[in-house]
Amino acid sequence: MTESLTLVLIHGHGVDASIWNSIDADLVSAMPVLKPDFSRLTTRTTIEGYAEELMNYLRTVQANRVVLVGHSMGGYIALAFAERYPALVAGLVLYHSTPTADATDRREQRQKTIDELRTQGTAPFIEKQMPKVVAPSYPADKVEQLIDRYRTLPADALAVGMEAIMSRPDRTHVLRDATVPMRLILGKEDQVIPYEKTRELADLSDLIDVTGIEQAGHLSMVEQPAASVNALLSFLDRL
Repeated sequence: MTESLTLVLIHGHGVDASIWNSIDADLVSAMPVLKPDFSRLTTRTTIEGYAEELMNYLRTVQANRVVLVGHSMGGYIALAFAERYPALVAGLVLYHSTPTADATDRREQRQKTIDELRTQGTAPFIEKQMPKVVAPSYPADKVEQLIDRYRTLPADALAVGMEAIMSRPDRTHVLRDATVPMRLILGKEDQVIPYEKTRELADLSDLIDVTGIEQAGHLSMVEQPAASVNALLSFLDRL
């Protein structure tokens, strides 16, 4: 590889950068890996703001050209970053994510969740959410471990993050206008980002391909780490 690239793993909402701990060590052989953590950030209220925060982080660590892997909300951040700073992005993976905006009913659900986070705190949200973000077959004791790990995230940071998700624009054009390789990594049993519907986005550009992960919901890096590593390493081989 002639240019120096850095792999940037961007976590989703309701978790933190530790969600990548099952796979990051196996990716370092391909290129340096960064795991920014935005789980306690309360000063950004838009996805564009989070993308600016990512830019500040990359400047601080002096990363130049990057390959972005955005999980769920992290995918929204990656798309906004790629839209704003295209020259810095050498490749992009939407990891259980989508470029589309929320429908009206989904925004209404998110507003209700924001209100609950502000009145009830984090624990009820994580307890309700975590079983939905894994495949139905994922062991209940492991779901409990995830709940215990993330139930203490700050509720105000989660509420702000949800506000940003709720107000994000459609960025399908970022995929359609792709000038660098992109991959959709999707869980075959994802209850949040439907596999069959989302895989059709690969038709937007010849630079986009799809990898489906069996027996995985919305957290394949935890549910199926070996398959997740293979999906990412094979993408990096394309660059």
